[in-house]
Amino acid sequence: MSESLLTMTNVNKQYIMGDVVFQALTDINFSVEKGEFVSILGPSGSGKSTLMNILGCLDIASSGDYELTGSNIKAMTENQLADIRNKKIGFVFQNFQLLKKQTALDNVMLPLIYSGVSLAKRRERARTMLIEVGLEDKIMSRPNQLSGGQQQRVSIARALVTNPDIILADEPTGALDQKTGAQIMDLFQQLNKEGKTVIMITHDKKIALKASRVMHIVDGRMQKYVEGVE
Repeated sequence: MSESLLTMTNVNKQYIMGDVVFQALTDINFSVEKGEFVSILGPSGSGKSTLMNILGCLDIASSGDYELTGSNIKAMTENQLADIRNKKIGFVFQNFQLLKKQTALDNVMLPLIYSGVSLAKRRERARTMLIEVGLEDKIMSRPNQLSGGQQQRVSIARALVTNPDIILADEPTGALDQKTGAQIMDLFQQLNKEGKTVIMITHDKKIALKASRVMHIVDGRMQKYVEGVE
């Protein structure tokens, strides 16, 4: 039996700028089941970044309901939302968001600090994740000693280190060349085969189609992707 990790029901998001109300998202109905690999495809200005922020509990919907692992996000305090971001969601960003003066190991350990994990266990877990993403020989390297693809692998290892329910990737190949981007997508597909749930936000159709399900967002409205329909 399938198990929904998250469900959005009639989610709307408005931004008020003076006397102007901008409708960023309109009636989003969307769910993701455990073990899925879903991409959300959309052009610039489509609302995909707003949707990602709500999915990642970085922002709250203006109306509608968002349930994540059975809990209604709307009812949560800031501390509860921060706990969810730390433990239930692993973030992968376009520009890696690594601490430049820290080693790969230190960067991957970071989320575990906020989880109260002991130093010895943080090191062990971070080292294991770096080995899993193919960086066993770069554990003590700093970001400026790594290629773009290697930095993104560090970012993915950091996303995995808390064993989150969902990996949320925002344009994960956007700062990479085509060959390196393909390697990162191979890694996401492998992680998905191992049972990880992946949600990827992208403007690149070729990248989006690497997922097992593609959703299309345009002008703040989302629907199933249909080939040839823009």
